[in-house]
Amino acid sequence: MSEELITPENLSKELLKATMDAAFIESSYDSDGDLKVRDVIVCWVLPNVETKDRIKFLAQFGFQPTATQMQRLECVNKINSEYILLKTVVGSKNNVLRVEYDLLVTGGITKKAFVYALKRFCSIPRAAISEHGAGIVQ
Repeated sequence: MSEELITPENLSKELLKATMDAAFIESSYDSDGDLKVRDVIVCWVLPNVETKDRIKFLAQFGFQPTATQMQRLECVNKINSEYILLKTVVGSKNNVLRVEYDLLVTGGITKKAFVYALKRFCSIPRAAISEHGAGIVQ
């Protein structure tokens, strides 16, 4: 993998896919054309196409239908307070736990740093859910 930087000027889905391929990370495009990664979890890698200043890592999990609104909010609040790398929210349809992280590329980041950040992100949600969402997150 080259040491070329990922910058706002060259940020694209194609560059990110090529970088993941070079790092032997299983990735593909979903039906919407978004980059999807299968590592420890399934997550999406979404470059900000408007400002080109960040890459969003996103994973989604379902809440059990029996989970109350209070349980869902407590789960999200606990994860947000203890896992500072992540931002978790109850999805707009109320049955989805969204886990996100924004990787800033302003000033440039190495491809290696991108790969490490992605792998680190993929390793965290399952632990957070095991700790704070047991019994309410699928």
